[in-house]
Amino acid sequence: MCYKKTPFDVFLSGNMNQKTVHIFLLLLLTGLIISCKKKKEVAAGPEMPAPVVMEKMSKGASGIMNRMMESQVPFKWFAAQGQGKFDLDGQRLSARVNVRIRQDSVIWVQLQKFGFEVGRMLVTPDSAFFVNRFERTYAIYATEDFLAEYNVPADFEMFTKVFTAGAYLPPEIKSLDVGKDGAVEMYSSKGFNARYWFDTSWRLIRAEISDPLAREWSTSYADYRNTSKGQWFPFKRSNTLLIDGIPNVFDLEYSDMELDIPQEFPFSIPSHYEKI
Repeated sequence: MCYKKTPFDVFLSGNMNQKTVHIFLLLLLTGLIISCKKKKEVAAGPEMPAPVVMEKMSKGASGIMNRMMESQVPFKWFAAQGQGKFDLDGQRLSARVNVRIRQDSVIWVQLQKFGFEVGRMLVTPDSAFFVNRFERTYAIYATEDFLAEYNVPADFEMFTKVFTAGAYLPPEIKSLDVGKDGAVEMYSSKGFNARYWFDTSWRLIRAEISDPLAREWSTSYADYRNTSKGQWFPFKRSNTLLIDGIPNVFDLEYSDMELDIPQEFPFSIPSHYEKI
């Protein structure tokens, strides 16, 4: 009987080619949704609450902005653990994801499978470091170049939001309104456009952001739980990453999360690893 290896078998064996490894690690290490406007059909993620249509607030833009700010979860230190899952070539793959963040300074992400480390990433406002344990390789980027290479319309602050919570506010907002479908719409003089959907309790459930190059980032949030800060935090998010014109579904579900407990960010590159 002839047995054809699945991507999962290849993942376990460590025989994935370089590009597939990078796709796998990128999906699970970023948790981004980057969807192409020309291709809206993507596989369904976990069930999310439907957006609620809102009427324009009588207090105007200032009242809406206050609500937007309330969606933020303030922290100096952030740590969370959970499961990352995504589809590749018809297979559903998963791995353990550990995230640690120091506000405005460091994003550290570790990926594990069956207790073994698959990869590790460390990103600062200036530099991004990436270790691939499968291929024994590493990469170093300027953060701006790292985000651009993977078609991510983000800066360090927005990239932080991938793992935390709250609406990202584009730079130099020139207008703010509420659309017919209830979305809060924001337009920036820098060319960023953003749309946000909230439930009746003003919890963010969906977001879409595009940049001057028409790259689009979006995500959905669910399973809100109260934090030690007294605010609500989404433990589930559903994402899609477009790679080579193909949308790949990515889901991130935290099991534990803690705020303002100092964290360490261990990161080293073995001398025998090859730079790519």
